[in-house]
Amino acid sequence: MTIRFDDQVVLVTGGTRGLGRAFSECLASSGATVAVNSTTGDDGGVISDIEHQGGRATHIPGLVENADALIEQVIEHCGRLDAIVHNAGFVRDKTLRKMTDEQWDDVMGVHLKAAFQLTRAAWSHFEAAGRGRIVLISSASGLYGNFGQANYAAAKMGMYGLARSITLEGAKSNITCNCVAPVGATTMNSAHWSDEDKRIRKAEYVAPLVAYLAHASCEESGSFFEASAGSFRKLRWERTEGLNLFPEETPVTVDTIASHWGKITDFAQAEHPTSMSDSLQRMYARFNR
Repeated sequence: MTIRFDDQVVLVTGGTRGLGRAFSECLASSGATVAVNSTTGDDGGVISDIEHQGGRATHIPGLVENADALIEQVIEHCGRLDAIVHNAGFVRDKTLRKMTDEQWDDVMGVHLKAAFQLTRAAWSHFEAAGRGRIVLISSASGLYGNFGQANYAAAKMGMYGLARSITLEGAKSNITCNCVAPVGATTMNSAHWSDEDKRIRKAEYVAPLVAYLAHASCEESGSFFEASAGSFRKLRWERTEGLNLFPEETPVTVDTIASHWGKITDFAQAEHPTSMSDSLQRMYARFNR
């Protein structure tokens, strides 16, 4: 199977450096016209490098928080928009008790709010085209938490809830959305990594997954993936079979919860609900007797 992006335009936010650069180059090498966004100029020379390799790319400057203007620039310069890879972002690390409202809001704005705004701005273009692909670059910090990154972790995990809702609302228009939590060596994150870590965790090793999720033929939607060092893994929610009482027959008290805590938290019997309705149906199934 050969995946090509000929005649397709993909916007990559934060696409001139680090992981974003790897995404831009991977997409261009597969035939996409890449709209490479950054807040400054193409200081890393990714546009010229892509063009030197025979690819097509154009630089679209601007803040992702100004999503409407950004999307319109892409349409104006490239004539269409088929997919968005929202990679732009930054950190404002601080422990929770010392974090300011501004540090919280800034990180939420560039990661989560911009993901919403970019999607909203592109929606009508995707609907008119009969399809659209959105890939939100999340983080393991969102999945597992990270010391000093309450703002970043909350924003990155919020992307998953957004992606699930986009999946439901976009299904009839063939608009998909997925999240990827990548780990790749970049100037920003690898200053203290060993040479071996940098060698096996190259940014370009995670880019093919992001590119595939942005392709028209990929029907995956509402999913979360981790990717690093050539390892690609899909995650899913898992919950315990838990404690399931009939409140009219067995009083539900704090003591009841405490005495059955082991059963509530035992994953020996686990299930994997895939939607809100599936979750509730499983919880209420015992009443259908």
